[in-house]
Amino acid sequence: MRRAISRWEAVANVQITETSSNRRDASPASRGDGESLITIAPTSENLALFSPGDTSVSAKTRVFTDRKGFVTEADIVLNPYAMFSTDGSYASYDLEGVLTHEIGHLLGLRHSQIMGSVMHGNVDVNSGIGPGFAPRKALSAEDISSIRSLYGAPAGVELCCGRVRGKLLVGNGSISGSMILLEDKNGEIAAGSRVEDGGEFSFAGLSDGTYAVLLAREGVGSLAEDLGTLTVETGVISRFEAKPVASLIPFELAYVGADGLLSTSGVKLMPGSSSLVTIGGRGLDSTQLTVYTSSPFVRVDASSLTDLAYSDDISAVRFQVYVDPKAPAGSYSIFVQVPSGEFGMLPGAISVFR
Repeated sequence: MRRAISRWEAVANVQITETSSNRRDASPASRGDGESLITIAPTSENLALFSPGDTSVSAKTRVFTDRKGFVTEADIVLNPYAMFSTDGSYASYDLEGVLTHEIGHLLGLRHSQIMGSVMHGNVDVNSGIGPGFAPRKALSAEDISSIRSLYGAPAGVELCCGRVRGKLLVGNGSISGSMILLEDKNGEIAAGSRVEDGGEFSFAGLSDGTYAVLLAREGVGSLAEDLGTLTVETGVISRFEAKPVASLIPFELAYVGADGLLSTSGVKLMPGSSSLVTIGGRGLDSTQLTVYTSSPFVRVDASSLTDLAYSDDISAVRFQVYVDPKAPAGSYSIFVQVPSGEFGMLPGAISVFR
């Protein structure tokens, strides 16, 4: 628990004080008591948060806010039906990884759409069958910018934090609900945000630098667009406008995995490794696709693309991925392009961890 807390304290201007409590129950949904609790007690109040015997959910955090939206209390309940471990035991949840995720909720963060983020909504159990299901503990760049957007950077961190205000100019149709993503110079996802009604979006908590701006559309498979670049500077609000081009792609991306197993969580790979990675969705045909990353540290072997007969509803393509020994830890996207130039993406599908 202390290690999980320290991960957030190390990257943002936030301190969490630990105290003992005789309480075992999370506060009722109707009211809080002002005391944030971490519990796994199998009391009736806590068990009511989970379906009887259900182990598909690792934990739940009940958050209370005031009228201005500030968090006044957050009770973390680890699922009493589930198994937890700190040693990677098979079919158990990694305790530190789960607590890191739930403390993010306690601090006010919502689920992330970036596969390699600690705050991604899908938390896998430990598995002994491949690297793709290692627990997420280390914070991604997107996790860090998200928490800094709320609390700022810790003392001593320079060149942070910049803000972005943007608008996408659209004609007919709507792109509300689509994702705007910022990639740094290493190809890592540094921030992600939903596009609001009217095409507006915003970012905060960003480190200084130049970022590629990508749009991942909702409702048209996994269509993506490169909208250009923007520069972020501490103390400055950067402005960005672009006009996306409406288009379609003949496939849909939804899953990624290792050893032929597919998930909505990012694949975790070590620096210096060579691994078989699989992507899944609909309409995928290895003879008509180019698969790549935008990072100089993560390379896809174009000659290794192979179709897999996965299921009647899911088509899949497998390929070899090489991670440079000097690759920085972070979340990197997988891009899939058709000969006509349109491309789709799986944001943060590859997590490099050390």
